[in-house]
Amino acid sequence: MANILGIDYGKKYIGYAIGNDITLTSSTKGTIIYKNQKKLFQGLQDLVNGWEIKLIILGLPINMDDTESKMSKEVRSFKEKIEKFLNIKCKLHDERLSSFEAKQQMDIIKKNKTQPNPGIDAFAAQVILESWLREKSRNV
Repeated sequence: MANILGIDYGKKYIGYAIGNDITLTSSTKGTIIYKNQKKLFQGLQDLVNGWEIKLIILGLPINMDDTESKMSKEVRSFKEKIEKFLNIKCKLHDERLSSFEAKQQMDIIKKNKTQPNPGIDAFAAQVILESWLREKSRNV
């Protein structure tokens, strides 16, 4: 069984979720708030070590017309930094509509006050990771 880290990248916040390739499920875990790359990569290293992560799935923002945006280029650069600094494999996954789906999930949680709210970025990371896991299971 391999633990997988799903990431929704942002310029100030990184939402993350943890899943695995056996159950093909994931759960939201939280958000890293960072002011510099050093703090961000230390937080990611702590997650990788603490959860024994074997793979990172990073959401790639693609426009609805299949073109890439300025943020897409930034995410591709971030992927290279992850692989270099954390020495772990990182795959990009189309994150179109993940924020929309995450917002829907947050609305459900807000109505059910018994569950903690990890934030929109963490939900988006879970949506990205579960989408990748579903796609992986179809291709096996």
